[in-house]
Amino acid sequence: MVHKNQVLAIAAAAILGSAGVAATFAADAQPSPAAPNQLAEVVVTATKRKTFAQDTPISMTVLTATNISDRGLADFNTLAQGIPGLSMRTSGPNETEYEMRGLNSSGGNTSMVGVYLDDIALSAPASEQLGKVIIDPNLYDLQRVEVLHGPQGTLYGSSSMGGTVRLIPASPELGNFDASGETTVSNTGSGGGINFAQNGMVNLPYGSTAALRLVGSHTTTSGWLNRYVLADGSVQSDTCPSTPCYRPSNFYTAPLLSTTSNANSSTDDSFRAILLYQPNDQLKITPMLIWQQDTANAPNAVDVNGSPTNPSMPAQKGHYEIYQSSEPQTDRFTLGSLKVEYAVTPDIALTSITGLWSNHALVSQDGTEENASSAGLGSATQAFPYDTSAGGVGPTGPGPFGPGVEERDYTRQVSEELRLASTGNSPLQWLAGYYYQDLNSEWDMWSVNPQAGPIANVYVDYQPQTILQNALFGNISWEFMHGLTASVGVRWYHYSYAQTNTEWGDFTPIGFANLLSGAPTVAGNNAPFTTTASGGANGTNPRFNLTWQIDRNHMVYGTVAKGFRLGGTSQPFVGYNYPVTPAICAAPTSLVQIQQCGLQAKLSATPTQPGTTYTTLANFPNVNSQGVPQFNPDSVWDYEIGTKNEFWHQRALFNLTGYFERWIDPQVSTNIAGFGFTVNGGNANIYGLEAEFRADLGDGFGFTTNWGYTHSKFLTNSAIVGIPQGYSVPDTPKVTGSA
Repeated sequence: MVHKNQVLAIAAAAILGSAGVAATFAADAQPSPAAPNQLAEVVVTATKRKTFAQDTPISMTVLTATNISDRGLADFNTLAQGIPGLSMRTSGPNETEYEMRGLNSSGGNTSMVGVYLDDIALSAPASEQLGKVIIDPNLYDLQRVEVLHGPQGTLYGSSSMGGTVRLIPASPELGNFDASGETTVSNTGSGGGINFAQNGMVNLPYGSTAALRLVGSHTTTSGWLNRYVLADGSVQSDTCPSTPCYRPSNFYTAPLLSTTSNANSSTDDSFRAILLYQPNDQLKITPMLIWQQDTANAPNAVDVNGSPTNPSMPAQKGHYEIYQSSEPQTDRFTLGSLKVEYAVTPDIALTSITGLWSNHALVSQDGTEENASSAGLGSATQAFPYDTSAGGVGPTGPGPFGPGVEERDYTRQVSEELRLASTGNSPLQWLAGYYYQDLNSEWDMWSVNPQAGPIANVYVDYQPQTILQNALFGNISWEFMHGLTASVGVRWYHYSYAQTNTEWGDFTPIGFANLLSGAPTVAGNNAPFTTTASGGANGTNPRFNLTWQIDRNHMVYGTVAKGFRLGGTSQPFVGYNYPVTPAICAAPTSLVQIQQCGLQAKLSATPTQPGTTYTTLANFPNVNSQGVPQFNPDSVWDYEIGTKNEFWHQRALFNLTGYFERWIDPQVSTNIAGFGFTVNGGNANIYGLEAEFRADLGDGFGFTTNWGYTHSKFLTNSAIVGIPQGYSVPDTPKVTGSA
């Protein structure tokens, strides 16, 4: 069934796309504002005021609408691959984390790179399941993309330790009708098929004071992997009483019930509307509405190896399942904003940006393997033996898709930014502002037994979280001598958070005790177990800059800046207050028992300082009395020197930045006996280079290349994390580049 919102997006893209053909030709006939063979000057708002990119003392990469169109960039994930120093990790649509300058985001709840749609922050510091992944907005009809390298904590606050990405949509044009459209057909090789994308835009003026700009997009992407469902009763149950059996020995050789080709195909629909009302030269009001829905029929997951107990390789590459569960995932994003700009005097401007957005993600999974392994596959106490699983039938769950495991992430954010700034060409420029953020997130999870039996609810979790943040920020710049400008900025912030975690089922402390005793019962199904955690902090983020504009084409600058990231909580230690006995640890019969015994052993062997160890979770750092691990904010100090240069009669440019960063109390992901959580590890040093070269070669030809080099090392040993001194920050590419 096609939803009416999807029909609206498809119809808008089709109508606007067909209407745009003639209008696009007319626009192409207009002369270029730049001189022949000269690089066009690009206006940016990275400093929250309009400046030319080459005159802005920030290491940045700017892509204009022409750059995006010429390179065929349809989404930000594709665009990010060409940004020096910017790396990412992704597991599917809207499941991407961005990192910059060697600052790894595996730990914590907050992204290392702040992503903004115009002036609205999309990188929400939510719970661990949702906070670091960013919605991937459609790039059609964007005016430009600004990628600011290095910490931007003064003007942009948290989530911008590594840098900031700003997606600036094209504004409505007063008094001018315009339309454009495009249709793209492509092919995905190596198991894929045909991809189809259609985008359209129309600009509708209303008199000389108002205009409405509408953008619609529809994209269908072919999948590239196969899903293999094992035949009913074909998988054997291995006997392994003392070690967990992650997968049976015949898992990859069992007969198949069905094969689904292109299983991970996806569909993306989006709609954007921006209204501009400008009754006079002093006032400008711009409301914006964005709706986007991305649906993937399966995750981008491929079985590439076996397990420690059965390390066989599948003969056919793909995703193997016990049940006929398609494992779809849907992400729906809605944003509304209101921007008001008012010229108080000819030299002072007041700006207000109010934003409200919600993001609702639903992920469905077949949790048979995970649940079976955790309960003890093949042992005397096994709860989910493979040989009795009804392969091909599909589990029955409470959600609309009926999976074995279903996750739902819902986040809503209200934000307000109010700022007052000087305008004009005075040697003294200033800006002052206030920022407010009210974020509510909720993560729900259902894991149910697909079989009729004594265990109904394996695990049910309800986890709401709230974050409240207030900040004051300001910046002053003064050209105290011709060509020499000094700038000082500071941001004061305060945030607080509260999280509740309510669990049902057998993988909770109450149900856990039954599993540890070797006799699973229904006792854990209906008795909720609740934990709470709260915290907060305040601090300041300064920024200092000195710029020497040697002449019109050459600049040198130096910057010292601080960035920060919010602290938070991890998932509770399941069963933390139900210690296992020495007799159980001598001969564990399930993965659950192995994890608990391993946790106790790890605690008694992990040094806090020379000669001491943790004996219980009560002595473990930042774990509250309910077994909830918490972590503190981390920060980074950045020291950089850069130069920006234009030459060859402004037909070419070369920009170079060198930086050194000290990462303090980094939030690092770790694992103790199967329990994953975040801790503050030892400090790290990071240094590197960023370079950009661009040239207009004439006759419609141009050349652009960007390169980055990053070197990162931890300075001290961190026993909890298990990272020794001198170890590189994980998942940090040393060299990145594009041409």
